[in-house]
Amino acid sequence: MSNYHQQNVYANKPEIALRRAHELESIRQPDAALTLLHDVLSSRRHRTWSPTYEKIMVTYLDLCIGLNKAREAKDGLHQYRNLSQANAPGSLEIVIRHLLDSADRNCREAKARADAGGAATNAVSDAAAAVSDADDLDAAGPTSGANVLLLSTMSADPLQTQRDSALLLPRLKFLWESYRAVLDILRSNSKLERLYHNTAVGALRFCGTYKRRTEFRRLCDMLRMHLGNLQKYGGVNVASVEEGKQNSKVRGWEGWTTESIELHLQTRFVQLEVASGLRLYTEGFKTVEDIYQILQISHSRRKVAGASAAPPKAKLMATYYEKLTTLFWVSENYLFHAFAWYKFYTLCKEYNRGMTAEQKSLQASAVLLSALCIPPSKQGESASSNDGQDGTSAISSTLADDIAKEKTTRMATLLGFHTRNPTREALLSEIRAKRVMDDVPDYIRELYTLLEDSSNPLVLVERAAPLLERLRTETGVSSADGEEDDEEAGPLGRYVQPLTSVLLLKLLRTLSTSYHTISLDHIKALTSGLGISFIEVEKTIVATSHNKSSSMRVRIDHRANCLRFGDAATAGLESDAMRSQLTTLSKQLSSVCSIISPSDEVHTAAVRQVVFSDVRANLESEHEAMLARKELIEKRKEETERLAQEKLKEERRIKAEREAAAKAEEARRLEREQKLREREKMLKIQREMEAIEKKRYLQAMGK
Repeated sequence: MSNYHQQNVYANKPEIALRRAHELESIRQPDAALTLLHDVLSSRRHRTWSPTYEKIMVTYLDLCIGLNKAREAKDGLHQYRNLSQANAPGSLEIVIRHLLDSADRNCREAKARADAGGAATNAVSDAAAAVSDADDLDAAGPTSGANVLLLSTMSADPLQTQRDSALLLPRLKFLWESYRAVLDILRSNSKLERLYHNTAVGALRFCGTYKRRTEFRRLCDMLRMHLGNLQKYGGVNVASVEEGKQNSKVRGWEGWTTESIELHLQTRFVQLEVASGLRLYTEGFKTVEDIYQILQISHSRRKVAGASAAPPKAKLMATYYEKLTTLFWVSENYLFHAFAWYKFYTLCKEYNRGMTAEQKSLQASAVLLSALCIPPSKQGESASSNDGQDGTSAISSTLADDIAKEKTTRMATLLGFHTRNPTREALLSEIRAKRVMDDVPDYIRELYTLLEDSSNPLVLVERAAPLLERLRTETGVSSADGEEDDEEAGPLGRYVQPLTSVLLLKLLRTLSTSYHTISLDHIKALTSGLGISFIEVEKTIVATSHNKSSSMRVRIDHRANCLRFGDAATAGLESDAMRSQLTTLSKQLSSVCSIISPSDEVHTAAVRQVVFSDVRANLESEHEAMLARKELIEKRKEETERLAQEKLKEERRIKAEREAAAKAEEARRLEREQKLREREKMLKIQREMEAIEKKRYLQAMGK
């Protein structure tokens, strides 16, 4: 039988091709079986789907997995997608799930064998061949140099490295290529959208499990590109929403729905979690921008006429802000960490009716402690610190502040915070206004009072040390270093170390307002209750002195064994710090006077009552006077507008008269020129006639 006849028979009857493939596989010819099934799937004749094609595809994928041929598996998936997408999308889902489950299972088994060292002998002997096979697979890819780095060693043991190269690397590469192929196939298929997101979550978990940072970045870029295409070419269309029509710009995409938006949000939440685990903060912030874009799509759908689109569920948004608390904490962005905690607490308190008093107290404590962990900053520090700098330094500092403020404003907008300029003071003011501290334990409220209201540096640490010690005891933190994991120390245990730093900064700031020079021994005595070494205290002092955004200037003088506050170059009456000294002294003396000799409350109440009586008596007349004034203003405005309109009309009339006169003058000029040209023409004709007549007379006379 000829080769063409065999191909024709296999294409006409796929059952025969499947049986022949099993026979070839049984006699250990998987390559021939794979080629045979690939020819059947890629045949252009008899492209009608049947259950036999599903069995063929499952066998084909098993052969690809056994031979580690990711390219052939991808090509087969594309062929089967074209065959079954219209008639049997459920079969395509079964095939894809079979591929991913089998590849993931083989990967886990290979990882277990590599870790156990069960195939040590064969792995060592065949390591070079296995690595060369992997290099061939990478060379077939688009970026061979980058793919060689894919899933390299996971252990410092040389034998473990050889076992991973021989057993684990090919299977991990096959699984990674399978994830990419499936995501590319399902990127705009509304019928299998849930499968697309399950695959994306699996790929993200894959990157997190095997610590694949490079592949995670590529995966994030791929998901971002898919979202951008759907947003650009599959956006919200009023006609499509009202009539239920399919979007014609993206094949297979039926438009945004509430379920699709929630699936995209859930996928980005997992992406945010994996980015935090891998410490890829840039990708985490990019993911925040993606979530903002998805929320904007949801908001646009709600604006479309006739579209009954509900906003994202409060549970989803609470999960989002809960993930953000972890991301901002590991990136040491305490400001947005505290704002994320506040948003999470607000959503839980408003929508979670099943919250217990203990959960509410725990979340409220986390909100307050996270806000207290934000390093304090005074308004106007940058301006006052720039006064003592030269022009170039001041301009550079101002530009840096503007850039930082712009970034902060943009991030606040992306996260949906209530203010575009989030600060520590704004958050604490919001916490006080919303009465969050009513659910906070007493000792944490006392700690808040010490950090915000206390101004006595000599007893600050002494009063705060028992409170911090109680926080350490209740959260299970053994020392102020806070090196336990967050899960072991509890949700509040991680705030011990930042609170200690804030307390130390508070101590230094209050000392700088009271002292110009203080001995190091006295500083050691004051900070002994913090539970940290004096080396850490010195590091904090040095970091504070080098912080350009801080107005506090402090120097350690080891020769004199003291701390010196203030800038030596500008010390004295000519310093910029003396500009507001009299104003500050006046305010403090006024507050002291009010404490020593308080005002007579009875007299004040009587005066206030008289004032209120006068206000009530004159209220009606004042109201009538305001109405009359308003009416007068309106009349004047109307008169001004009327005069302006009349002036405009007069100007238009004068302009029209001038234009009419100019047109009449132009017409008269053209008429005069026309008569002149006609007269000249008649004279010219007359002279020519006379010349002709004279010429005729001369000819008649014989001359």
